[in-house]
Amino acid sequence: MRQKKYSRRFAMATGAAFAAHIVMPIILGGANARAAASAKVKIVIIGGGFGGATAARSAKATMPQAEVILLTDQSSFWMCPGSNAVISGLTDIASIEVNYKNLSVRGIDVRLDPAIGVDANKHTVTTQSGTEIRYNKLIMSPGVAFDYSDIEGLSLDTIDRVPHAWKAGPQTSLLKQQLHTMEDGGLFVMTMPRAPYRCPPAPAERACLVADYLKREKPKSKLLILDAKDSFPFQDLFTEAWDALYSDIIEYRSIADDGIVREVDTNTLTAMTDFDEIKADVLNVIPPQTAGNIAIAAGATDATGWCPVDIRTFASTLLEDVYVIGDAALADPLPKAGSTAASQARVAIDAIAASLAGDPVPSPTWIANCYSLAAPDYGVRLGASYIFEDDHVTRNSTDFSVLGASDDTHEADARYAEVWLQQIKQEIWG
Repeated sequence: MRQKKYSRRFAMATGAAFAAHIVMPIILGGANARAAASAKVKIVIIGGGFGGATAARSAKATMPQAEVILLTDQSSFWMCPGSNAVISGLTDIASIEVNYKNLSVRGIDVRLDPAIGVDANKHTVTTQSGTEIRYNKLIMSPGVAFDYSDIEGLSLDTIDRVPHAWKAGPQTSLLKQQLHTMEDGGLFVMTMPRAPYRCPPAPAERACLVADYLKREKPKSKLLILDAKDSFPFQDLFTEAWDALYSDIIEYRSIADDGIVREVDTNTLTAMTDFDEIKADVLNVIPPQTAGNIAIAAGATDATGWCPVDIRTFASTLLEDVYVIGDAALADPLPKAGSTAASQARVAIDAIAASLAGDPVPSPTWIANCYSLAAPDYGVRLGASYIFEDDHVTRNSTDFSVLGASDDTHEADARYAEVWLQQIKQEIWG
């Protein structure tokens, strides 16, 4: 497929278009914000990912006099969007790494001191250093934790042999190293977990980009996908790409085709299903997920393992003055994705500002923009917006790729994916 050059003007225009959707969480205005701006309140935010960093910036922009404290467990954050491209060697780990320097410049108190406990009755957060922080409002954006109980032989102690790479960073680099050192002719086995899980289209994107690497660098190798579900999101779009690009590389098994992994032998890299034992050269198991551990410890989760919230505000339905955003929130039908977490942060801050001002809660809206790569020059567009009406969330627009799109369209969407990622990185952490 021919390579097409895109001008700087094209990139800037595309970035501006994305900014109109993505940056909404960052800059707020109106009577609610002005009324709340003079309120001397302390807002503590747990987590520095898409949701937490956006909440911190929005809170400081909306309520300049408020004390905004962001608690994080790492000085750098690695974005999950873009991480599959790192694994396949299309880019390096530095391309998805961000830090918090520009948040600090904005007057946000960023502390490398993760929260280990929450007392919602006392309105306090306890940190790893032993500090107790009182808050007026607490926003939790803790991401996900992994549930290893369903797969025998898998645990936190085995992830160096069988990485998930579903939290970007060291695990991303580890899986990349395993893939790139695999012998040509080897078998890469990956799993898709049961729903819900972080970033629904991302396992299919990972399969595409791993297959792209194998096609280029290890053409005798194969990729087997074992899915714990009957199907996966946007399956028609991704299988179209598989059929066009990787039909001799990828094999997919759903749960109906014995796709659910029951046990792994981490010494021999063997995945055991109900009726088969599959010896892998690289075994990438993505476990089932729950809300992040701090949310569980705080009592913000219910029997589902996720955090129930009032979808209009993202206030916890279990803990007073606590808001949960991002992947940890039980917020169907909103997808668990980075841009969605940023939209949820805006809704939560807007609601907090209204609450402090004694104003009605504004009607929320959300953006869920996402791009995936099926190959370096083959993008998949997965955008949607949502509104709240008739007491529930409704998807009111979509911008999805369509079956049978032209090569030029796939190329353009691949370029959009790159611009989108750089734009959202700049607007949240830059």
